[in-house]
Amino acid sequence: MSGNPFGAYIRLQRTATGLTREQLAARVNISVSLIEKIELGSRPTTLNTLKTLFDGLDVPPLHRRHILNLSLPGVLSHPADTIPDPTPEDLADLASLPHPAGFLLIPRFTLVAVNEAYRTTFPGITNGTNLIEWLLLDPSARSTVLNWHQEAHRLIQGLRILTPDITLDPDLTELIQKCRTAPEWHHLWTTTLPPATLFRDHITIRDPTNHEVRHLNPRLYSPEFPDRPWWLHRLIPAHNPTD
Repeated sequence: MSGNPFGAYIRLQRTATGLTREQLAARVNISVSLIEKIELGSRPTTLNTLKTLFDGLDVPPLHRRHILNLSLPGVLSHPADTIPDPTPEDLADLASLPHPAGFLLIPRFTLVAVNEAYRTTFPGITNGTNLIEWLLLDPSARSTVLNWHQEAHRLIQGLRILTPDITLDPDLTELIQKCRTAPEWHHLWTTTLPPATLFRDHITIRDPTNHEVRHLNPRLYSPEFPDRPWWLHRLIPAHNPTD
């Protein structure tokens, strides 16, 4: 990661929100020139200023934590050059959950491990599957995820915004080269979803076992004890979902 993940993220999130620098400056009571310098990396920022910008852009906690980890590695968690394999206890914990669940790497959206409910609900997904690659390149994804376009758009936008300089990550560069073969890729990569849609409450699927339509709420939990480099990603039945 380059030396300016703060500024690169602020610029991407600001443009994704549809704000000019002048509009953001008026919203957060920070000068336009300071915002420009922060985005360009010519001026370091304090945590207080960063929080003000995060608040003004309605940045969710997951994004805040990820960008802080990029900028200040080792402060919020232990930096890891390699991703460790889940322990037998980790896998037993995952298997005990009744609904689809997996250990998810952010921002790659790669599932380190999934439980049987996840495999059954999403054909073709197994340990090590990348969700973006599955959505774009596995034919079963389009028949399983009924709001396919929106879900693919949501994950791709998350990847783009949370990785200010993708060229520094060979694995992500390879992933994008694979997914670029999908005809929808250019539109999904170059356009943005509004925040209300980006962080929607549920996904809609067709259950492959009985063909019923189901609404599932995604949940992400950060393991703290023991510390792990992935998030616990759960999909639980939605109550009274809205379209």
